[in-house]
Amino acid sequence: MKKLKDNLKVLWWSIRIAFRISPNVFLFWLIFSGAVALLPSVALICNRNAVSILTEYLLSGQGCFSDIIPPLCTLGLILILAGFSRRINGDFLYAVMYDDFYFGMQEYLMDSIQKVEIKTLLDKSFYDDYCYCVNRSGSLTDLMSSGCICIMKSISAISLIGVAISVSLPIGIIAAACFVISMVLNLRFSSRLVVDTLDLRAIEAESKHYSDEMKKPGVAKEMRIYQTQGFFLSKWKQAFGKVQDYWRNYDQSGVKLSSCVSMCLYASILLMLLFSVLQSANGTQSVDVFLMLYLLGESLSETNKVFSSSVFEALRGFQALRYQHRFLTNVPMHEERRLDKDAIEETTAQQQNVSRVVFEGKDLRFSYDGKHEVLHGLNFQIREGETIALVGSNGSGKSTLVKLLVDLYRPDSGDLLFYGKRYRDYPIGSINQKIGMFFQNFYLFHMSLRENVGFGNIKHLKDDDVILAAMEKGGAIPIAEKAPKGLEQILKKTVIKDGMNLSGGEQQKVAVSRTHMTDKDILIFDEPAAALDPIAEMEQFQNIKAKAAGRTAILISHRVGFARMADRIFVLNKGDLVEVGTHEELLRKNGVYADFFHQQAQWYET
Repeated sequence: MKKLKDNLKVLWWSIRIAFRISPNVFLFWLIFSGAVALLPSVALICNRNAVSILTEYLLSGQGCFSDIIPPLCTLGLILILAGFSRRINGDFLYAVMYDDFYFGMQEYLMDSIQKVEIKTLLDKSFYDDYCYCVNRSGSLTDLMSSGCICIMKSISAISLIGVAISVSLPIGIIAAACFVISMVLNLRFSSRLVVDTLDLRAIEAESKHYSDEMKKPGVAKEMRIYQTQGFFLSKWKQAFGKVQDYWRNYDQSGVKLSSCVSMCLYASILLMLLFSVLQSANGTQSVDVFLMLYLLGESLSETNKVFSSSVFEALRGFQALRYQHRFLTNVPMHEERRLDKDAIEETTAQQQNVSRVVFEGKDLRFSYDGKHEVLHGLNFQIREGETIALVGSNGSGKSTLVKLLVDLYRPDSGDLLFYGKRYRDYPIGSINQKIGMFFQNFYLFHMSLRENVGFGNIKHLKDDDVILAAMEKGGAIPIAEKAPKGLEQILKKTVIKDGMNLSGGEQQKVAVSRTHMTDKDILIFDEPAAALDPIAEMEQFQNIKAKAAGRTAILISHRVGFARMADRIFVLNKGDLVEVGTHEELLRKNGVYADFFHQQAQWYET
């Protein structure tokens, strides 16, 4: 009972989403499918009427031929419409509904997921379900299109059974029994055919892991050196065997379903025909009734076949919707706050007039897993127009602090303020729209060099002067000069084989150039020169310093050579803000920063 209640709740949730996305499409096809479902029954009745009039005319010779023409024309028209109704299948409705429900569901899921913090989404307990939910945006289209066909074919079968009962009660009973048994078999076997997504994802992920690993050039080199080909191949065969067994069982279940339904259907049609033949031989059944019952069997056969495939697709879509509903119900979401750009600009302007402190942390604490703190009670202020250098060794919390500043994560405790106003009082997504950001883990697209740089400020995507100026500051001009097609050169070779692969340092220069495209007043650069040599690194930071002039800027690196260019230096050590000051002040303190600086200086001197 609980399972039925939960399924009804998910079904009602799905219908409400479909109605909200596109009520016109939803209602039109629901009503239209129900209407055309009656055409096969109407065709049978018209067929019987036409055959009855024609038989009487041929046997008795009474009347005139013109009396036969209207019912024949009516029958022809009904048959044309009935033929058209057979074209309305699951594939047709899926194509018709695709634009509305597929993209509508995708938008609904993304809007909902925007209310979930990244920290939560990256939690393993939610991440797999999150990926599945986003990848199954077609679930609503599956349910709506196949659901309409199921309703259509159910109405059609019931109306056909009604026609059979009106002619012969035994025939009607046989037809009804055939439909009920077919429906039970379809529901029983289709529920088994619908793949258990969690199990399938696990075994396919294992198989894909070994398959992808063996294709990587670096892994191939290691396997040749250490002669581990046989080991990895056996692992892949074992994992792939599980996938094969899964789909083998799936195919066998499909064959069983098809065989059982077909046997039930053909046995029922055979019984109906035998009964009709006996009735006709005894003279208790006319020719027109026999022909109508014969066509009834054909119509029921076509109806059951389409119904069978539609039930499976509907259940497949419903299962995905059930996972999506469960995920959106269980995943923690923050309170929704509407993103009003005018209000954001007005609020920010008001705050700027009141306070010149852009970022402020008060006893700021954060952990990724809720157990192990990464940041411990940080207190700081970053004022407007300042250039701040965040310094610390790997794992000190620099990148984590930046993620909090751009509102990708929310602190576990303490307060984080933007222009004197708490982060949680801003609409989600509003703060990071005010910040130009270079991420340490950047991404280059399989697109042109122009686009990879121009995405930093897309309104200047076609402006060569702006793009080249940004590339000059990012040190990426040599890349454009050596590229065969200049700014139009495609990067990477994923699809377009004449694309251009870049070294790690070149990729970083392109990504930094993208950030130089921005015209925002707040800039954050997270390890913008990690892949560069020391000379190129200093050139990069000098360009960044020029870009940051008059703006609020935060520069992050575990190297301290660039820190002299900052107005103040924040030194992080194991999640604690241990020192704040200028380069000279911190050297005089002879603390963590001085020790860090002298160690790196000694490396270069040695």
